[in-house]
Parts: sequence; C-alpha cells; structure tokens
Amino acid sequence: MSGENEARERQVRTVDFRLPHSFDRAEQRGLELLVENALRPAATLMGASLRRGVRLELGRMDQLPWEQVVAQQDGPALVISFALVPLGSRGVLRFGADAALRLLDLRLGGDGSPIEPRALTELEQGLLVQVFSDLLVQLASSLQTLLDVRLDRVGAETSLEFVQVISPGEMCLVVPIALGIGDELESELTLYLPYSMLRPVVELIAQRAIVAVDRGGDTFRDLLAARLHDVRLEVSVRFEPTSISSRTLLELAPGDVVPLGHRQGQPAWVIVDRTRLHRAVMGQSGSRVAAVIIEEEEEAHA
Repeated sequence: MSGENEARERQVRTVDFRLPHSFDRAEQRGLELLVENALRPAATLMGASLRRGVRLELGRMDQLPWEQVVAQQDGPALVISFALVPLGSRGVLRFGADAALRLLDLRLGGDGSPIEPRALTELEQGLLVQVFSDLLVQLASSLQTLLDVRLDRVGAETSLEFVQVISPGEMCLVVPIALGIGDELESELTLYLPYSMLRPVVELIAQRAIVAVDRGGDTFRDLLAARLHDVRLEVSVRFEPTSISSRTLLELAPGDVVPLGHRQGQPAWVIVDRTRLHRAVMGQSGSRVAAVIIEEEEEAHA
C-alpha cells in the first residue's frame, strides 16, 4: 500500500515529442561565421550590379519554429525560396515590399525614392531575384568549404505561407542582414534556414571541431577565409555584341565573317558570374591568348 502511495506521489515529467531540433551555441556560432564570410563578396558583386556601394552586415541570429515565423510576417514582401542541393528542404529570403520596390527603382536607374508598399508583380519579382542571386550564390560558396553544395531551384513566392516544404513545427535559423545601398536605402532582409537543411552542416561543424575558443586569434575565421580564396570561379572576356538579321543567321556558313560591334583596340569586359569587374586588352601569355587588366569597372564608368 505504501508502494502505491509512493508511486502516486512521484512527479511525472511531461515530454513534448513535437519539440523541434534546435541549434546549440557552438553550432550557431559556426553558422554565423559561414554567413559572415558570404556577405563580403556578395556585397561586392551586388554593388557592381547596382553601380553603388552596398553594405551587408549580419545581425543577431535567432531560431524560431516555422509556424511562428509565418505568423509574425507583416505586409507584402519579396519572398525567395531556394534549394542547396543535395541538402534537404528549402531556405527562404524575405525582404519587405517597400524596400524591395525602392531597390528595384535603383536597379533600373531611379533615385530610390520611397514607394507605397504593394504586392510585387511577377516581372518585379524576377528582376529582384536576379539582384539577390549573388547573395545566395555566395552563401552556397561559403558552405562549400565544408561540403559540396550548389544553389538550385530559386523561385519567388508572394508569401511565406506558400513555402510548403518546411513543416510548421520545424526550427529555423533566423538570419537578419542589414542592407545599405549608398545613401539611398537602409533596410533589412532576413534569411530563414530550416534545421533539416543545415543538419549535415552542423554535424560537420561538430565533427571537425570547427568552432573553437580563440587561442590568440580567430583561427577558424582565418582558415575559412583562406578556403574561400581557393573557390574556383569561371572568368570570361566579353566583346561588345552585334546584331544580324534572322535571315543572315540562317544563311551563315563556314568561312563567313561576322563583324562585331567592337572597335579594334577597344578594351573588352572581364566577366565573373554575369558581373562586369574589369576592362582588359587582349595580349598573349606563352602560347595562349590572355587578357591584360587595365582598369576596374568603377573606373571605366567614371
């Protein structure tokens, strides 16, 4: 009888099996460094595309269940979903419609004046996806220091509610990023990275002891920066284009000459990931054709 009373008096601990996986402090710190190392090259590439100085600064990261993220959204926004193959699930970038419309105005040559927030058209979404693609590419490049991933299936949505691949209870890493463009725009975008996407990454962080207490310097940061400098990039040299009629195109045959819209001696463009970075003249290095850099893109437009 006393045993029954003792059993009744025992406290039963409630376990919620729906509790989502979350990131511990060390894992979150490792992910923070990976994101930080993506922001600097992304800002450079976005600045070259927008012809303005761009600043991207990481804010304080947090983690929230996806259903809470969706519930907290307010007003129209640009929502970009993307995959990092072969990682599971999808990541999401959200940028308020008011700032997105101003950014688009700057991209199209305007002054970025405030615009009344409204839902974005499909054309506007497509143009803005191109603007932010550099950030997503650099995020994938930063993760490539740990495992082989590639950016894939980038698409725009009108609301977070339409991103169906993230379960409501799944924990997401919330990554706020301050965006500054010259003196015209100061705003913030947010990345949402679900646990199921980042699980292989945090496992590697733990296995390699990638986040360590500083021993007289930012060892991991230095090593990661060195690895980022080893990422292979495809570089091309582009001449000014020309135009021909469809009839002429169909009648082209071996031996025909197509004059380019490029004057002899005129510098060509050095292109990296669709972004013009330098002007160059053609030269020779050994038995190969080479491009000799003569000026940076900003100088070329001065």
